[in-house]
Amino acid sequence: MKRDIAIDYLRSSVTVAVVFHHSALAYNTFSYYDSAHYARSAAPIVDTTRFAPLDAIVGWNDIFFMSLMFFISGLFVVPTIARKGVGRFLADRTKRLGIPFVVAATLLAPIAYYPSWLLSDSVSLGGFLSRFYTTDEGSAGPAWFIWVLLAFCVIVATAYNFIPNLMKKLSWSPKSAGHLVFMVLVVTLLATTPMQLFLAPGEWFRVAGPLYFPASRSTLYFAWFLLGVALGSADAEHSLSRENLKLWPFWLIIGAIGYATHGVLSSGNFLASTPEWVLRLVLTIAFSFCCTFTSLGAIGLARSCFRTSWSPADHFSENAYGVYIFHYGFVIWVQFCLLSQPMPAAMKFLITFCVALTASWFSTALLRKTAAKRLL
Repeated sequence: MKRDIAIDYLRSSVTVAVVFHHSALAYNTFSYYDSAHYARSAAPIVDTTRFAPLDAIVGWNDIFFMSLMFFISGLFVVPTIARKGVGRFLADRTKRLGIPFVVAATLLAPIAYYPSWLLSDSVSLGGFLSRFYTTDEGSAGPAWFIWVLLAFCVIVATAYNFIPNLMKKLSWSPKSAGHLVFMVLVVTLLATTPMQLFLAPGEWFRVAGPLYFPASRSTLYFAWFLLGVALGSADAEHSLSRENLKLWPFWLIIGAIGYATHGVLSSGNFLASTPEWVLRLVLTIAFSFCCTFTSLGAIGLARSCFRTSWSPADHFSENAYGVYIFHYGFVIWVQFCLLSQPMPAAMKFLITFCVALTASWFSTALLRKTAAKRLL
């Protein structure tokens, strides 16, 4: 599959959104810090100064950007398997996803979470490393995406190897914009509704140690990954063409309305007397509309704006994977250092975001000059 500048730059843009998201968590109004169980806090560092405008951006990001990340990753799976073969594909993915995850889980995550531990009640007990993945229930941070993506790739590659006819049937190329939107929305609703009705929102499931994933959204992420696989195995450039995505401004508006509806209903001030399952169903529908239309709108925006390559953007794109892996430690340490500084939350956020993005980009670029380039 030849390089698609729009998709490539979109992937980089989502990576920037991830850094933005984590940089903002310390300063929005709904984050909380649990000193008794620091690993269960909404964010590792939560400042006493807040900036309410970040709430809307963080909330909207949370609904769509990881689904979009899995979708983009799925686009390249079948073309890569067809070119390399199943065995080499799995070996390459295990090396490029598995090794960075191990490094992130065993080295980067403890470094990142150490400031959070310093602020907790657990500091009096000592033994940070020995308790991190056991008593304190620590996590690998954003690296959860990497091992889950590897698991999804293994599932699809195994199906490709043993049930090739099934993979051919999954291949899909929408005939029109309406067909694209309808199918993606239906898949999103089907994947989201059961989990949202029967699991607590934001519930995570731990397999063992650093292996954990968002249980309430697991089927959603796998469904979006499969959507990417289906489109990528057919003709992704046609399916995601400017013609099929020309309504992207309208879709972004619908996504915004879906997010606003979800936010209003989540506040608890409306439909208070409605049965819980009905409220959850309505919230799921609003969530699905926001996720679907915002994601497709973002792809359309990228297709419309990113038509020619630009050297700085190309350089960031080459280093985007490393930025995803390394940014979290920079984010948390900068937020920790800024806790006692008497400055507005908006300023602290901007400093955190700029330092984390620049430092992770620079670090990745340096590492890519070494043998680590094969992994980054």
